[in-house]
Amino acid sequence: MSTNRPGFQALPGATPDNSAFIDLYFDPSISLPGKSTVSASINGWTIRLSAGRFVRIAVPPRGRWPVSVVVDHYAAFLSPKPRLELVMQPGQVAPVFYRASILNGDPGALSIGKHRGMSRTEKGSLIFVLLVLLHILVAGVVPLLLFLNLGMPE
Repeated sequence: MSTNRPGFQALPGATPDNSAFIDLYFDPSISLPGKSTVSASINGWTIRLSAGRFVRIAVPPRGRWPVSVVVDHYAAFLSPKPRLELVMQPGQVAPVFYRASILNGDPGALSIGKHRGMSRTEKGSLIFVLLVLLHILVAGVVPLLLFLNLGMPE
């Protein structure tokens, strides 16, 4: 990639006349240690992106083939990498958002719109934790109430 100014990069083959542009944002709403930068690749060309920053990338026209955006988060080596494929025309600008996850090992998500609230994985994990806590509460409180009720003479 070439860099003519900060915040702008161009993939090989992209010219001002034939380029489409991807504005790649790293959503800073989740800021956990070790998740302040990520490595992203666009059509195989790698860039580093810091939380709260964005970079505009000029991509050459690809005809019927999509532009592929992939985020490689080092903590999520066993999870599938967030991937987004876009079919773009010259002059088009596509905002692409990456949001990290609050869960360790979850690679986060890529989308063409800003993320709101928790991801599906985060919601599922929260429900699981709440069910486990409820089970512990019921398993601990019910026997205690039975013991107290049976142990008291009338």
